[in-house]
Amino acid sequence: MTTPRSLLGPLGLRQTAYYALCAALLASACAEIEHASPADAEKLATLRAEREENEVLSRFQQKKKEKARAEGKDADALYDDAEPLRQSAEFQAIFAEIRKTMHDAKLKEYVTRPAATVQNCIALASGGAGPAEIDNCVLKTPADEKINPVKLAVLMVLIVVLGIAALFAYRSTRVRADTVALAAGKLGLKVEQGQQATVVTGTYKDYAIKVESSPPEAGQGDRYMRVIVLSKVNPATVVRFGPLAPPTGLDLPDLDAPEVEDSRIPEGYKLRLSPGAAAEELLSGDTGFQLRVFDPVDVRVHDGVCGVTCWQIPPTTDKVVEFIELALATAKLYP
Repeated sequence: MTTPRSLLGPLGLRQTAYYALCAALLASACAEIEHASPADAEKLATLRAEREENEVLSRFQQKKKEKARAEGKDADALYDDAEPLRQSAEFQAIFAEIRKTMHDAKLKEYVTRPAATVQNCIALASGGAGPAEIDNCVLKTPADEKINPVKLAVLMVLIVVLGIAALFAYRSTRVRADTVALAAGKLGLKVEQGQQATVVTGTYKDYAIKVESSPPEAGQGDRYMRVIVLSKVNPATVVRFGPLAPPTGLDLPDLDAPEVEDSRIPEGYKLRLSPGAAAEELLSGDTGFQLRVFDPVDVRVHDGVCGVTCWQIPPTTDKVVEFIELALATAKLYP
């Protein structure tokens, strides 16, 4: 399997840390940055808050199903279709409150960000970008700000003084930035952080699993996370459900199975199934709905393993664990 290279190029870890420090200090200490206007910050905060709807809807749907099951009702029949729930007055009231809270918090953050950054993120959000993409965009600092030569001279002295200390601190900082490694540690799994990838192995909830992800410093186009379930999967089952054109060139097997036509297959996706395999849960059940929160996402089952890939690094350890749980839920569909 090939792993996408970091956009930082062939630099070693210590050299990478040093130049990253220099770039960050140059941007923060030398640049005369114009902060975002209140109007732009308001617009981006509104767009970002709206993007939280699918997350809130997923949790709302789960609670409805749990309550229905506790009451002895057919939860799947009542709440498999999320759209009626989305339109319900109860959900709209819940989401309105969450949306306002998030909007207010994001507005306070965005007015402190560079104007160019916020404007770029507005364009990205207007094009349909998801929550993680918007959050990553906001963290970027524009590279075309004016440099103050006096500040630059002072900064060069600071770089010399701080450079050595920063190199020693780099490894621990890198671990803290790697949400996959942090989550794996909490789950008691073995973690190996390499320059090209983070690899996690071990047993979780009686399943042998392997998790692979791009390093935390990978560029936007090279980020991915993949969970491979290595046990308790039917070796005769073949499933290929995923985007027609994955965002990066990850080496994913081109599985030989009949292609399925179904109106429930999301636009831009395709589905291949071996005889006897089912895809109801992937297309209309809880598992499929929650997987598509991480859209685009790819599911492949073959030779007794189940691999689930998304093209992002979940921003929190809770989201990493959620993705691992979803991979296990997918594997359980094909025992």
